Amino acid sequence: MQHYHYLTIEQREHLDALMHERITSLRAEIAEVLRKGGGDMAADAAREIESSSDAPTAALENALATAALEREAAALRDMLAARVRLHTPEFGVCADCGADIPYVRLEAMPTATRCVACQARFEHAPGADGTPSR
Repeated sequence: MQHYHYLTIEQREHLDALMHERITSLRAEIAEVLRKGGGDMAADAAREIESSSDAPTAALENALATAALEREAAALRDMLAARVRLHTPEFGVCADCGADIPYVRLEAMPTATRCVACQARFEHAPGADGTPSR
């Protein structure tokens, strides 16, 4: 028998609004980085690395900018997926133990797929990379 997590209409609407706001923000942040970046950013980084007496620092700054963009893109993908899941019976149900994920956790992290206890076990499991579930 499938477990159905009960969220009120108001709770689902609130979570949907939170996700919509975060998605809009992430898209704007990514667009801004791409507007600033694009070919010019790569060309500027290359020139800086070639001409800089501190090339390792320039390379590190470029790598950090790329990593930040990748994190934002991953967060956007996770948020879009959570918004789709919001309207399914699985939303709000722990993927590991099947218990309800508390609304306050979903409100803080709408991408959560595990309850706090299972997430803690996952993060401390041997070989776990320590990143929270979305």
